[in-house]
Amino acid sequence: MFDQADILETALRGAAAGVSFLLALVLISGEVRSRVKLLGALFSFSIGIYVLVSGAALAPLFGPFMVVGVVIAIAATVFFWWFAAALFDDDFRWRWWRTAPLIVLLGLFALRAVIADGLVSSTLLYIHLGVNAVLFADVFRIAIVNAGDDLVDPRRRFRFVIAIIIAVFGIGVAAADLISSLYAIPRLLHVFHATAILVMNMVFGVWVLTSREALFAEAKPLAGAIAPDASLVSAADRPAFERLEALMAEGVYRQEGLTVAVLAEKVGVPEHQLRKLINGGLGFRNFSAFLNERRIDDAKRLLGDPANARRQVLQIALDLGYGSIAPFNRAFKNALGKTPTEFRKDRLSAD
Repeated sequence: MFDQADILETALRGAAAGVSFLLALVLISGEVRSRVKLLGALFSFSIGIYVLVSGAALAPLFGPFMVVGVVIAIAATVFFWWFAAALFDDDFRWRWWRTAPLIVLLGLFALRAVIADGLVSSTLLYIHLGVNAVLFADVFRIAIVNAGDDLVDPRRRFRFVIAIIIAVFGIGVAAADLISSLYAIPRLLHVFHATAILVMNMVFGVWVLTSREALFAEAKPLAGAIAPDASLVSAADRPAFERLEALMAEGVYRQEGLTVAVLAEKVGVPEHQLRKLINGGLGFRNFSAFLNERRIDDAKRLLGDPANARRQVLQIALDLGYGSIAPFNRAFKNALGKTPTEFRKDRLSAD
């Protein structure tokens, strides 16, 4: 027999699941699809499933497919980790090792299903919680690393608000699930749990939908950093654009540790105006990409010149403004699909 708390919790969970499924549908619909949108839809869908399977009144709806629902719910943390990585890192590349946490979590679930020993089962639950905590901590790291480099205003403004709040909330939910599996908790906490999920789903949904165009747009420099088309820049930004281009022609991009704030001071405009100019006017989504466009172009010229054949790649990297060889190699390979050393060998052997 349902009491008022059961009815309220069921209603809240149903609403939260509905918001999640609707958001997932919106993200995968439309003509333009991207990896970020697909991962966001996967995360939203898994949250909807989690909300249902974690409710005592709604879980029976899955019937013989309960195991499938639980597996999807368990994977929600991993899906969130994937989504955050793809959203906040414009150089995100899929790697096989990203599936490792999913394999671990599902393996822990399988072991718990076949091991009856209470102590072992409790230990596996703690390990599960630990893996989730590590993933959420990495989301926090992803959100704050290079935050100052981000030129997409909605993403930069909300990378802390959304990622951190959801990460902290996720840790709280994981802890609540662990506690509820070991001890009986008051019905009021179940209602609070469902309410919190509904609120977070709505906040997350509103943020994604209101900022969707800026968040999921592809990075497309309008005319390249070497000779951008001034006609594509607004009249109000034209003076700043011309000063920026003059500085770039002088080689300001080779300055090690150059930041948006430092460059804005050199251009003579507020930082937010320069961010808007580079992102909205020139089409770059992060400051490093803007600098790398010029730096890599110079690197190609230097590496392909026989006169520089004996010059160390590290020295070229330092001269171009990189603090070490690693970021130079990474940026070069992302741009051209090969390392600077490989590029030099191919170019010089062709001459």
